[in-house]
Amino acid sequence: MEEKILLVDDEQIIREVIGEIFKDNGYQVITASSGPQAIEILSSKEDIGVVVCDIKMPKMSGEEVLAKIRFLYPLIPVVMLTGFVDLETALEVMRRGAFDYLTKPVDEERLIHIIKKAFVQRNKIKEEFESRLKEESMAIIGRLTSGIVHNLNNPLAVIMSNTELLKIKYPGEKFLERIYIQIFKIQDIIDNLMYKTRQEQGKQERKPININKLLTEELKFLEMDQNFKQNIEKVYNLHPSLPEINSCYNDLSQSFMNIIKNALDAMSRSEVKRLSITTNFDNRYILVSFKDTGCGIEKEDIPRLFDPFFTTKVVKGEEKEGEATGTGLGLYSCQQILKPYGVKFDVKSEPGKGTDFSLYFPINPPPI
Repeated sequence: MEEKILLVDDEQIIREVIGEIFKDNGYQVITASSGPQAIEILSSKEDIGVVVCDIKMPKMSGEEVLAKIRFLYPLIPVVMLTGFVDLETALEVMRRGAFDYLTKPVDEERLIHIIKKAFVQRNKIKEEFESRLKEESMAIIGRLTSGIVHNLNNPLAVIMSNTELLKIKYPGEKFLERIYIQIFKIQDIIDNLMYKTRQEQGKQERKPININKLLTEELKFLEMDQNFKQNIEKVYNLHPSLPEINSCYNDLSQSFMNIIKNALDAMSRSEVKRLSITTNFDNRYILVSFKDTGCGIEKEDIPRLFDPFFTTKVVKGEEKEGEATGTGLGLYSCQQILKPYGVKFDVKSEPGKGTDFSLYFPINPPPI
């Protein structure tokens, strides 16, 4: 995907000349002739990576545009354009948060050098921001989970001890055995919840992971959903000798859950709701396959499944009762997460007959 630059200048000739330089160097250029127009473009769905803005403009000056961008879109670097006589102003906007400045007429080599640096900084800051946000979110979830588990374990221990006393008083009563079985089921759910939380909160580095074990834990977690537990026929064929793969728990967990959720959504109106999950391997790849009996996908739509914002589901807000909605980011994020592992995707589908979604993990994934 081409990186996007927003070029803001009230002079058409400047927009044309600099715009051509950007295009010649592989960038996608969006232009604005004024500050208000630039802010309007940024507020739209355009994924702007860097803004290049003239300092001297009518209606809204470059300094004002910079101030609004720093406030509204702090992750976007802003490069300012100035004339030689405005160097003092250029230094002032640097103090106010501009990434860098260029004097007119611009030197093409220096222009592209600065733009490349701006994109590097933007991507680095964005990654750090997302990583910190994720860490903070997981910390909050971890604290909430620990509190929930603590509050469940206490009454569960009371139920267990009283059941044991009843067994002593009424030996041989079958209903007490049934209570025992349900207590152990609850304890198993609690243990699974804590295991999943610990894994997701752990340091996100690659370590040997058994995909079968991870899938089993994720599927246990899904059993808490009554629709999944009662209405979905499950067929699991997990190869008992599956080799471990160096990976991050969160990466696999999030990706598998995205695919499973898609399968469940696709089967929302199917008469037969069957989810089949298979793992296997050869000397090169580990196969993880998710097969559903859902509505299927049109042949011409399959190549677009990993495009951002493309979805075969109904857009949220336009759904009818019982229809699944989507943003078009699930499979895109899945592909982006698994790309560093060298994963290959294979999708086979037929409308009305379901979808077979297969992932091929290299047994020796590339280094980070």
